[in-house]
Amino acid sequence: MNRPHVVVVGAGLAGLSAAIGAVDRDMRVTLFEGRPRLGGATWSFERKGLMFDNGQHVYLACCSAYRRYLSRIGSDSKAPLRRLAIPVLRPSGDGRPAEVAWIRRNWLPAPLHLAASLGRYHYLSLAERSRIARAALALRRLDLEDPELDDETFEHFLLRHGQSPRAIRVLWDLISLPTVNVRADEASLFLAAKVFQTGLLARNDAADIGWSEVPLTELHVDPALAILAENGATVRSRAKVTALTVNEDSTSVTGVVIDGETVNADAVILAVNANEVVGLLPQSMRGDFEGVIGLGSSPIVDVNIIYDRKIMNYQVAAGVDTPVQFVFDRSRAAGLGEGEGQCLAISISGADDEHGERPEVLIDRYEGTITDLFPLARAANVIDAVVSREHHATFRGIPGTNRLRPGVETKLHNLVLAGSYTDTGWPATMEGAVRSGERAVDHLAKVFTFTPFAGAGSVAKEAI
Repeated sequence: MNRPHVVVVGAGLAGLSAAIGAVDRDMRVTLFEGRPRLGGATWSFERKGLMFDNGQHVYLACCSAYRRYLSRIGSDSKAPLRRLAIPVLRPSGDGRPAEVAWIRRNWLPAPLHLAASLGRYHYLSLAERSRIARAALALRRLDLEDPELDDETFEHFLLRHGQSPRAIRVLWDLISLPTVNVRADEASLFLAAKVFQTGLLARNDAADIGWSEVPLTELHVDPALAILAENGATVRSRAKVTALTVNEDSTSVTGVVIDGETVNADAVILAVNANEVVGLLPQSMRGDFEGVIGLGSSPIVDVNIIYDRKIMNYQVAAGVDTPVQFVFDRSRAAGLGEGEGQCLAISISGADDEHGERPEVLIDRYEGTITDLFPLARAANVIDAVVSREHHATFRGIPGTNRLRPGVETKLHNLVLAGSYTDTGWPATMEGAVRSGERAVDHLAKVFTFTPFAGAGSVAKEAI
């Protein structure tokens, strides 16, 4: 009974990582999720006996917090890392298989590890290829502590360093678009520079890539719930928190309100998305967080197509001069056995145009573009197709947003925030979400070490 009781509001990656971190520090945890499903922006659903994810989420070797989370819940073998080697496809336009260029690393130290593949990247002219190093070295020299980086677009920076509009579209956007979730002409230079410095320019193997071989719910949620249950945590879905309660002098939070009922707590971690957090804060604090509303949002759309036979021989491929950004073979994760066909998932980041279109329009469009890339699709039959959408997948990573991102601490010493929109130093990725959960729990551990908490009758240092 001397263990501090922490309520975590929101069961996305930020909330799950915070809950796991809290039980690992011997805190009592209650986890509330307003929706019927857990996983936040990484969730799975069943359709006609097959499993689909709401988006194709990948991670890099440099994503240390996310990898710690996978290891802690025992899921790392379900999302193995692979040496960086991405085929980039361009439609041939004459019915033949698509052209292929590769972005892959070799054994040389960064940034030389990419020089050979970029030197053969024939979608750019020799002159354009020769200028890639100029921009890469300029990116490497940027100081990520410089606040002025958040005042410029990534495209403007690239143009200043000799990159052509085509190079931006068919090379630089291949990496910045799926990580920042807006194209280079909108993306904050700070966020793009973080991606390139950490993932591509600092270490030879930092951009080795991993993704789940099972549905995301099986990867992120189910094993986390098992650990929480083993440690006595309470987890409730369809439990929407509508308000927080605070003490008389407004110095600490005392609980949360669900369906008119108050659940007392020694601390609260708000791990909801940026669109929800301001409405849950006490009225006296909302003015301090109005900037969060200005973060905006950027959608992600996935089009999943199931064919009666195998038409793509890659596990993942990128596209240029085609609407297809990235396409993944999700047959195994979907539940298809050997010889039962192939499930392709086309992932569309920064999907401002697509997220409002009817599913049949998107399916028809991407069936055609897949045929342009993989002519074997002409002889195949489409068994089923389904569209998934995350309208508010990430905050909109444009210039000026970094200064709007709050830290984990609030004026109430035992109320902390978690979520990929907080100031993690990363874009709104799975890595950012897990980092925020870790930071939230780290802060509460310090609070409980030095501050008596409600109902404990002793300093929490004895319980940690």
